[in-house]
Amino acid sequence: MGISWSSTEDSESVQGNMSCESQSLEPKRLRKPGVTILKEILKKIKLDENLIRENNEILQSFLSSFIEEMKKKDELFNLLFQRVHYTGSFYHDLRISQPDEFDLNLILNLGLKESDFEVTYSPQVSAYARYHLKNPEAAAKKHPKLLSLFENDYLILEKVRKWIQSVVDKALQFYTLSVRNIYRIDRSCSGPARTLKLMKRNGGCIDIDLVPVFSCTLPTKQPGIDGRVEKILGSTLATFLAPKPYSPSGQAPVNEKERTRLWRTHFPDAEKKLIRGIGCVKPVIKLLKLLRDKNPWKILASYYLKTVVMWMMLENLEKEGWREEKLKENWKEDKIYERFIEALKKLAACVEQRNIPYFFSKKNNLLSKISHEEALNISRRMRTIIRDVEADPHNFWRYFGVQPTFTM
Repeated sequence: MGISWSSTEDSESVQGNMSCESQSLEPKRLRKPGVTILKEILKKIKLDENLIRENNEILQSFLSSFIEEMKKKDELFNLLFQRVHYTGSFYHDLRISQPDEFDLNLILNLGLKESDFEVTYSPQVSAYARYHLKNPEAAAKKHPKLLSLFENDYLILEKVRKWIQSVVDKALQFYTLSVRNIYRIDRSCSGPARTLKLMKRNGGCIDIDLVPVFSCTLPTKQPGIDGRVEKILGSTLATFLAPKPYSPSGQAPVNEKERTRLWRTHFPDAEKKLIRGIGCVKPVIKLLKLLRDKNPWKILASYYLKTVVMWMMLENLEKEGWREEKLKENWKEDKIYERFIEALKKLAACVEQRNIPYFFSKKNNLLSKISHEEALNISRRMRTIIRDVEADPHNFWRYFGVQPTFTM
């Protein structure tokens, strides 16, 4: 059984939870200058609520009509499409820039009986899984075109990606643009996503990444799983199979045929469950992202930073005897300075070792592509920052590029 986390839900609304950032500055906080300064820095990234509301209205209006157009233009999509899953930094309240980029998963379901297929982890790279048809006749009966997404009874990533792109392109060709304040839609490819750019009449734009994913449930007994992850999240996990291609850089060798069958496992609900309602966890992740953006550290993707903090939480929870109340105590909002310094030290160590283990499979190294030289430069810079801000928290202003809002 997993630990019973707080039932308080993160808001899925676009308003987000800005509790830590929105607190007013109180004189007593000056006794903790590190805490006060970091909270002041976080206030600088408060999102424009009017823009949030405007873009959300445009997004919802567009999605409702455009997905219907996709259904009309492709029978197979109409059969497989289940719903839109809102993901990414904005919907997880980890956004540090304006709300004009949205990550949307198009959840697909083949609608087959459990006895007709199997989803198994790759033995070489356990962060990836394969979808195998055990009964191709059942799939053919479901829809004649369904088998076009398979090869040798395996669901093929590239076939699905190209199919979804063609569905989006056909829908755009016939779509009647009637969304208020939008005058044009541009399109492009971005990794596994089909990106649509809604051009606004006021000069702004909204980027929408549409990613096809297949939902399923996988046991956590895959190779490389940390037993502590299973302890807190349960013995089985709802997952999405996402069309993120396997990268051989720094990873186990996989032959070309096997590579075409590999789907990246993604556990957004489990991750959300882990960090939900735990004090300054999200503000610490935001601060890491802000500092990353002030430095030439583009290789440190936002997901990598989030993963480092999740490992911190896991280690902290284990140290405290798996007591959730102690975890919450250690991550209270007024401990943001200690937790941020701790996170920065852990990140520096991971970069120096050139390894950030994937949270759901330690054998998968998220940082496999970093060079020795780049890792050394980044880790040295981080240790300089840590030394300076521990000596004097006022240095946070300089490193985050924020003008001081008060003096002490």
